Amino acid sequence: RGMGADETAFRFNFTFGEDDGGPSVGNGDPPIKDARSPKRPRPATGTETAQELRIPEPSRGSHPTTSDRHDRFALQDVGGSVRLWKVVELMQQSTLVQGLDEETDLVPGRYEGGFKVWECSVDLCEHLVEAYGLKPAGDGACLKGRLEGSRVLELGCGQGLPGVLCLLGGAEQVVFQDFNGEVLRYVTQPCVQRNLGGRDPDGTTGSVRYISGDWDGCGDLLERESFDLILTAETIYEPKSVPSLLDLLAWCLKPGTGVALVAAKVYYFGVGGGVAPFEEEVRRQGLFHIEHVRSVDDGASNMREVLLLRRKPEG
Repeated sequence: RGMGADETAFRFNFTFGEDDGGPSVGNGDPPIKDARSPKRPRPATGTETAQELRIPEPSRGSHPTTSDRHDRFALQDVGGSVRLWKVVELMQQSTLVQGLDEETDLVPGRYEGGFKVWECSVDLCEHLVEAYGLKPAGDGACLKGRLEGSRVLELGCGQGLPGVLCLLGGAEQVVFQDFNGEVLRYVTQPCVQRNLGGRDPDGTTGSVRYISGDWDGCGDLLERESFDLILTAETIYEPKSVPSLLDLLAWCLKPGTGVALVAAKVYYFGVGGGVAPFEEEVRRQGLFHIEHVRSVDDGASNMREVLLLRRKPEG
């Protein structure tokens, strides 16, 4: 994935120390100077079998414990007056990042960059805030908007900020999927807990599921045509993975009313993916209508897009 303004804020305190490159959005740091060159992926070393992880849901109305250090989190602006907590320091040793260095931020078949918050994930959040009218409902409360009762799936979720936003906006259920189980355990679930803890005293937010593994195996764990909204960000950088993504979207998305939102860079230097190759594969597959609903050109990184997909009527 090409680097961007928010992507180097995450730190592995046991491996790299604190990055001094790109800042968090909204924390007052200067923007990254050059985001055009990607870190090169290493050769694939294996695959991940899809499975559902039994991670305890956050305690409703509870606050982070003393062991859940506040300085491992930072606030992220995601549009309007909405801010979410993100993980900025991994407190547990992860085998996924052992041996990684600054020449790579993904290892195909092993680690797909899920510990970081990538800038297209923030773009996707900003679009959700605008498109679904999400606003704070009051002090210490969740968000109000047009997501109440929705079933949401976030693919390649990483920290899962878009899915967290949907939970706070009243979604009935959010399923977080990532290639790596350790990502779900070490950053997704803590991010869910930090954002929901203390903000939902009535227990009104929806249920949560966590699924790890390759997209080709996820369909067996997900109900067919059952999701109102499917979200994915920074997942089309590798062209050969796009058919599997589209197959899973076709399996999971509700016909007629269901919407999929894909946030991506226009082009991923060095790996070949991007918006144009993705659109070409969508047209080749022939199952979806596609439209551009958001464009971002901040002058600090590669241009970015949010794409909306709907299933074509059968027949």
